[in-house]
Amino acid sequence: MRKTCIVLALGLLTTPLISFAGEKEKPSKAIEENSVEEVINNYVKATGGEAKMKSVRTIEMKMQAEVQGMNLEIHSVIDQENQKLLNVTEMNGNVVSKTVVKDGAGKVMAMGQTQDLTEDQLAAFKNQMYGFQELHLEELGISVTYDGTEQIEGEEAHKLTFDSGGEYNTTEYYSVASGLKLQTVSKAAGTISYKDYQEVDGLKMPMKLIISNAMLPVPLEAKVTSIKLNEDVDDSLFN
Repeated sequence: MRKTCIVLALGLLTTPLISFAGEKEKPSKAIEENSVEEVINNYVKATGGEAKMKSVRTIEMKMQAEVQGMNLEIHSVIDQENQKLLNVTEMNGNVVSKTVVKDGAGKVMAMGQTQDLTEDQLAAFKNQMYGFQELHLEELGISVTYDGTEQIEGEEAHKLTFDSGGEYNTTEYYSVASGLKLQTVSKAAGTISYKDYQEVDGLKMPMKLIISNAMLPVPLEAKVTSIKLNEDVDDSLFN
């Protein structure tokens, strides 16, 4: 159970390592670049527009879930301006995992033990300090390739591979019909599906996440109970 909780705490904010689907013919470079740009532009437009997305400085989110009869409370805070991140997982009211990134370093505290994040782990968390990393790909050094379309739960989706040059890469799926992000897949975090999009301060945000991971006995359904954008963040949260 301890490993499960740590996976949840890390997986909700990081999306490491792509899962490969075998070799296939790649589209030409020109088609690939145009397709990537089109998919991301449609996603930005569907979510609320570039200006609105870039205006997000801080995100504070709380979620609830249940696993094997135990209640989970997940609290995450992203302070993009000051490059700080917090992720806390509580089980039945007790903190079982806390991740803090600030001042260029990070640590995970779980079950009375503290462990510093490796350079690769820290790089993955830093990528997630941007609420919408699709707008910061060049700055983050992430390259993106277009891998055609696939069916995601009966819906056609564009498949993009995000490569940051290290271990932590992801596969992202965007709805052909709506432009919204449907799913993130990575080896470490597993599969995260985004559902029940609702408008929050002019931006469409998923209110439910379905997390499937080899460490979990069954897929975990996490429901968002609160999202706050651009509110002042208490620095003491990151201690």
